[in-house]
Amino acid sequence: MSVSMQKEVVAFLAVHRLAALTDGVFAIVMTLLVLEIGIPEIAQSSLHTELPRRLLELWPKFLSYAISFIILGMFWYLHHISFRYIKRSDNGLIWLNIFFLMFVALIPFSTSLFGSYRNEQLPLVIYAINIILVNVMRFLLWTYATGKYRLVDRDISPRLLKWDRLISIGFCLIFMLMIGVSFINVGAARAVFTLLGVFGFSMQFLTRRIYQ
Repeated sequence: MSVSMQKEVVAFLAVHRLAALTDGVFAIVMTLLVLEIGIPEIAQSSLHTELPRRLLELWPKFLSYAISFIILGMFWYLHHISFRYIKRSDNGLIWLNIFFLMFVALIPFSTSLFGSYRNEQLPLVIYAINIILVNVMRFLLWTYATGKYRLVDRDISPRLLKWDRLISIGFCLIFMLMIGVSFINVGAARAVFTLLGVFGFSMQFLTRRIYQ
């Protein structure tokens, strides 16, 4: 095997190791989301009457869990599709992916905080900033890989690059809107958050058509 072929094999394996690491982190983070929803502790004597009410009180946490799960699924999907086109790896890509995963790993914490204090602005802002940072790091990773065709083939579709940019901008704008609205009314900002679940779910179908 020639030296150039050996380098290509090493680069190929490095890309797959990055993808495997990312898959593992997402699997753990998405599992931790549900573990953050604590089971109510109720005395046995009042279990029959208290349990329905206490479970109902958990609905904000379940809502936060569901929407965060969908958003994480969207980020995983975009990362997964991106690595179909990334053919090589270097130190820059590795470190951008590590910082991307660092902010992904924070989502169970920010989701739990947001779900526990639904009427407070600060948890909402922390959650929104967390998602924005995940989005920005994913965009920087993709931009780094595609810039000057650094780590992708030159026949990559310009339409795909444009669509990915629009998705990243859209996510940032929605969460910045959520933060802005929270300064006026936290309840209205939470309504924007609820719409994010619909946005993320619809993006799954739109991106599937673009990235095929």
